[in-house]
Amino acid sequence: MKLPKIFFFVILGLSCVSFATAKDGDIIKRGQCSNGIKTKLKASPENGQIEVEYELDNAAPNELWQITLRKNGTVILRTNQRTNSFGDLEVRKVTPNGSGSERIDASARRSGASAACPLSLVVGF
Repeated sequence: MKLPKIFFFVILGLSCVSFATAKDGDIIKRGQCSNGIKTKLKASPENGQIEVEYELDNAAPNELWQITLRKNGTVILRTNQRTNSFGDLEVRKVTPNGSGSERIDASARRSGASAACPLSLVVGF
């Protein structure tokens, strides 16, 4: 039995669909620093709170970075973390959800460097 060409295009198209999508309600901001380093800041509703995730990708492996997360100007996380063998790192913090809008700021600074990789977003979950 010979199948029509359109059948193969449909199958090919379905095989390219990505299932790694954000959940409903997630707010995501992406950025880029020097040397091709990519950043992502994501805020998600989490059982009446806010889950904040900050990612750094494409840095050099095993580099030490200082990451700071702020909510409405107040530090909610400050940590030093090394990139993994791929040059990536991720931090996560769950914080109380106040009333109205919340401003989330994130920055990463490589140890011994002056430049930072900042991102900001506003949520109102």
